[in-house]
Amino acid sequence: MRGVTNPATARAPELTHRQRRVLAGAALALLTGVFLTGGTASPLLLPLVATLVAMIRYAAHPLELTAPFVAGLLLALFETLAGAGTDRGFVGGLLLLAGTIPGWIWRAEASRTADRLAQLDDILAQARRGQPGEAPSAAEDLAELARALAAVAERLGARQIRIWDVEVHRGFARARAAASGRAGQTVRLIGDPLGWVWEQGIRMRLDAAPRWAEQGTVTIADRLRQRDDDGQLVTYDFDPARLPVDDPSLEQAAVYLRGVLALQEDRSTAAAVERRVAALLAGLREMPNALDLDELGAELCQTAMRMTEATGAALASWDGQRGHVIAVAGADGGPSPGDEFVPPESELALAARAGDMLVRDAASWSIGKTTLAASSERWIHRPRCLATLPLLSPAGTSGVLAVWSSNAAAFDSGALDMLRALAPFAALNMEHAHEFGSIRLQADRDPLTQLRNRRAFDVVFESESGRFTRHGRPLALLVIDLDHFKSINDQHGHEAGDEALIRTARVIEANIRDIDTAARFGGEEFVVLLSETGIRAALEVAERIRAAVARAEVEFKGRSIPIRASIGVSACPESVALPGGLIASADAALYRAKAGGRNRVVAASG
Repeated sequence: MRGVTNPATARAPELTHRQRRVLAGAALALLTGVFLTGGTASPLLLPLVATLVAMIRYAAHPLELTAPFVAGLLLALFETLAGAGTDRGFVGGLLLLAGTIPGWIWRAEASRTADRLAQLDDILAQARRGQPGEAPSAAEDLAELARALAAVAERLGARQIRIWDVEVHRGFARARAAASGRAGQTVRLIGDPLGWVWEQGIRMRLDAAPRWAEQGTVTIADRLRQRDDDGQLVTYDFDPARLPVDDPSLEQAAVYLRGVLALQEDRSTAAAVERRVAALLAGLREMPNALDLDELGAELCQTAMRMTEATGAALASWDGQRGHVIAVAGADGGPSPGDEFVPPESELALAARAGDMLVRDAASWSIGKTTLAASSERWIHRPRCLATLPLLSPAGTSGVLAVWSSNAAAFDSGALDMLRALAPFAALNMEHAHEFGSIRLQADRDPLTQLRNRRAFDVVFESESGRFTRHGRPLALLVIDLDHFKSINDQHGHEAGDEALIRTARVIEANIRDIDTAARFGGEEFVVLLSETGIRAALEVAERIRAAVARAEVEFKGRSIPIRASIGVSACPESVALPGGLIASADAALYRAKAGGRNRVVAASG
């Protein structure tokens, strides 16, 4: 279905696109023959004229309609040039090439239009067969609306009827064709007759066909519904001889179409409620399994987005004075995990202080008046509406949840009510995740240096080894051992030795990236796992750590105690073929560094 057309009122006869192309090809062939056999004196001139008249008769596009006149102009120009002694065949070929350029342009545009219409045809066909595509409910509604428009068109004798969805945002108004032969076409209402119909709400007859209407028709436009900043318009395209004689028939058609749209809206609302309930139940099932704060934040953001049909969401913690962003979801941009925020510029902080949900819509708020979290946030698609909800527990406000949409002008009130119902449960899970994170942090950390312990390092190492196996990404390992550490303990006591270990751990942390992993392996030995790093870069990191350790003398009881370290470096796949051999390989390199005089970096032999 490419538009809603009444066969009884269509122009007759009509040729297919293929037949018109054959006719145009015949005209070009005859025009070539006329050029080469005498110009206006050629015996082929009469068949050429008949063919051009047929092109006028069956033209389906303005470019086709102008083709005969272009051909006549080219013929006259050829005769003039030929009379001046110019080679007839050469000039004729150039003129023929120039004459086909408009046809090429039109055919390219027609092909693109046909592709867009074919996509709509596919959706409608799937809905009729009961085999919907990615959005079955939308396809079924579109098919139903197309059938309604076809019935109204037949009853009124209209050639085509279009429904237009109207949207007004920050003074910019546009209408998008929702169901017609040009579905998806957009019209700016400012300066267009549709804009006047939308503003005044009065039915209007357009005797001169606008650019978006079918040429040669008379269009009647009417406002169907208006709700705040959106609604629908309807346009009817009539042949001039078949205009309806009474307005009641148009009013009856409008009432019928309003009923169809209202019914679809009610069904859509019911389906949205069902989706929100399903999202809420899924979130209530999954959140208790997310014991990590980051994991909980990701799950909570996804649940909130599904419940509200938002395009983005963020979860932040709150300690009473300031907050930190934990997780962000969606492709709109905005804050980043780790961003810190405080009142009064931050919407998250304002909601935490208010103790109640803050709702902003397109008319009352925009990014720039305040930020969502921090001034460093960057938006790809700016939100049009925003809701920020404090997560309240018996201990106070533990966090803030935000949802926003870059598409909708406002959130549905039912969705926000359901989000409020989720808040206490989310706050409780945040507290549990925070407590679990503290316990796990203590279990995973070396109590002296606060680096990861051997058990926690093994978990990370196994994960990185899996990434190497799947994707072949490089991986490097440093084994670091303090030189003459026993002498520090013997000469200065174990407290001095502890200070040396703590100082070394801080130096290591300061010289690696966030994606790298440092751990205390036991005694005075440390390991560093360098993700996405080859042997050359790993040697540079190791030398930087060695030099920094040598500069980091420990001040203990008024005495300066020097620290030195030897480091063995191995990388996969340069030094060893598989990650499982990294520790032994780096340990062997460390042994050679010790044997070679200590306080040095040695690479594993490949």
